[in-house]
Amino acid sequence: MNHKYRSSQRGAVLLVSLIILLMVSVLGISAMRSSVFANKVATGVQADAMTFEAAETAIAVTYGSMQANNSLQTVFSPGYNTTTCITASGSSDGSCTNSSFLDARSLLQAEAYAYFGGYKAVTGSQISTSGGSSLFVDYKINILGQSTMPSYNIENHHQQEALKRGIKPGSEIE
Repeated sequence: MNHKYRSSQRGAVLLVSLIILLMVSVLGISAMRSSVFANKVATGVQADAMTFEAAETAIAVTYGSMQANNSLQTVFSPGYNTTTCITASGSSDGSCTNSSFLDARSLLQAEAYAYFGGYKAVTGSQISTSGGSSLFVDYKINILGQSTMPSYNIENHHQQEALKRGIKPGSEIE
């Protein structure tokens, strides 16, 4: 009778172990796919953060160079605009070329466009001179920072309004 019992158990262990092996394989493949997806998401978030920072850098550099011009006699006229390319070695006037990169790894391109947005009188700034009067104004300069990461086809755009104090057009200081 003992012999008969053994013969009815043949193959059951093999079937159970194949089912367990199949379940472990499915779990492993699922974990691997989840890991690859998480890696892609992390790379996308990092690339987006890098392009965001590059656009902000373009705005900051352009604003900094505008503030470095401390002359109060600066007069911006309607139609004023400028383009600045930001590279690892500094900034240059004009648009970026295909070989102009912000970083040493040649991943990011950044440039800024600044254009005149009007002006607003500064309260109490009327100065009388012998030839007439001068009025100080805050010029509104809109700065658009643009960055791209060509390898991932990601773009980022930011706009900021900056103020630069100067003399109203038609006013002169003697």
